[in-house]
Order: sequence, then C-alpha cells, then structure tokens
Amino acid sequence: MVGPPYWVGQRLLTLAVRRWPEFHGTMLLRTGREPLDLPLPSLLDVIYAWWVEGGTEKDVAKFRQNLEAPPSVAELEGREEWSDEETDESFARALGGMRRAVRG
Repeated sequence: MVGPPYWVGQRLLTLAVRRWPEFHGTMLLRTGREPLDLPLPSLLDVIYAWWVEGGTEKDVAKFRQNLEAPPSVAELEGREEWSDEETDESFARALGGMRRAVRG
C-alpha cells in the first residue's frame, strides 16, 4: 500500500509536537491512551482528526490543501524513491526522537 507523501506525515507530526500539551491532553482525556503508543498511520489519523474537528467544510478543505501541497523546495522529479521499509524505519527513528523530546 502506498501511503501519503512523507511531507504530509511530517507536517502532522510537527503540528502535534508544536501543540503537544493540547494534543496529548485531549487524547488522554478522550481515550485514556498514550498517543505515541499508536501505530504511525493511526497516530497521523488521530492528529488530523484532532486538528480539523469542529472546522467548517471550507476550513478543512483549505487545511487539507495546505497539508498535501508538495514542499516548495522539494525537487520531486527524478528523486530517488524510498522503499516502504526505509520509510518505516525513518518514521520509527523520528517517533523515537519525539518520544524522548516530550518525555525527557
């Protein structure tokens, strides 16, 4: 299965880290679960749902458009594609660093 471009996941994770107290607290209150214990695809879905909750259809569409827009500096044509395994390992490293940052 092909997932979203890396920048979508990166932007969602960055959003959650920047607003960590609100995101983390909301998830703990609602679910009683530690969000960082979720599998990455689920964590990204939870971050997305948390951010768009209560937004108008127009607001959600604008957020999604900005979220999915390729980075302006990215040279996507001709770039080397990562395998699913390389992508998974990269996200696992990023999450490991995020766990240390928020718990440390």
